[in-house]
Amino acid sequence: MAVRWISSQEIARHGTLEDCWLVVDNQVWDVSAFAPDHPGGVEIILRFAGRDATAAYNQIHSPDLIKKALPPTQLIGQLDLSTIDKTWSQEASLPSKSSSVRPPLSTILSSHDFEEIARDSLSKKAWAFYSSAATDLISVKNNQLFYQRIWMRPRLLRNVSTVSTQVTVLGATFALPVIAAPVALARLANLCGEKGIARAAARTRTGYCIPITASYPAEEIIASVDRDHPFFFQLYVNKNRASSEDILSRVWDLGIRTLFVTIDTPTPGKREADERVRTEESIAMPMTGTNASQDARGSGITRTTGSFLDGALSWNDLTWLRKHWQGRLVLKGVQSVEDALLAMDAQVEGIVLR
Repeated sequence: MAVRWISSQEIARHGTLEDCWLVVDNQVWDVSAFAPDHPGGVEIILRFAGRDATAAYNQIHSPDLIKKALPPTQLIGQLDLSTIDKTWSQEASLPSKSSSVRPPLSTILSSHDFEEIARDSLSKKAWAFYSSAATDLISVKNNQLFYQRIWMRPRLLRNVSTVSTQVTVLGATFALPVIAAPVALARLANLCGEKGIARAAARTRTGYCIPITASYPAEEIIASVDRDHPFFFQLYVNKNRASSEDILSRVWDLGIRTLFVTIDTPTPGKREADERVRTEESIAMPMTGTNASQDARGSGITRTTGSFLDGALSWNDLTWLRKHWQGRLVLKGVQSVEDALLAMDAQVEGIVLR
């Protein structure tokens, strides 16, 4: 079938809720039927109705998501680039950032520098999501204080002319004893999202635990890496156990052999800063099948995407996990000596303290 080339002027005529076309990556889509049910709200659809939504879309979504969410019949044609004029090409407003200028990476000397730059350059929603913690922040503040109480007792007069930071963790060898934690929705900070983290981990030979709440499917994340590198995977157990079993099978087929299961989140946390900042875009988690949304309680990404969490998960379910996962098993979120001992009794390969 011949490609239908569509002018920007024709696209602009379809700018209402009842007759709504959007351009994403130069493809023209009819989203009229989809707009009222858009998880991020109809307002964001209307903001880009009859216009190019590529920049806003790519900040949040995987490139293939729209092709999976809409039937092929809704693809109207291709944007005729020769018809774009100055007025039409002006982007609708995107989530505001305090500053779009980021200093060279070589000038960043500490993790504190990263935090300050992120505060000034991320969107308000991204900053609220990444920096927030539950309720009155008592636990997160005390965790920071605890690390400040750890002192080193270095031994002296040792020959350190030749040293190595290489370490083997859970069967994987890394150049540094550092693992990038499984933080959700990295695409909120950068379009590369988890793909960028995976590439950086492979290039520097450091660890990365891919989260089930990633912005991209695990298949796309690993495919973006141009060399062999060991990755870990983090799982929230789904109420629909068949869904978790499918994820485990997919991850195993990708060559991942170590699974981190989060056990301290039977229900989403109350992250107040995240709730207060309105979700300006639809934010999807392709591996959980959930989308961030807004309701009468607020706009918390963690809460509105966490409906799949299984509050019934118990120690007895480790038998089920072992049945569907033949690799190493790590329990993430242990907070007491008693549970650490139970983990040892269950013969898991590791625990992560929370």
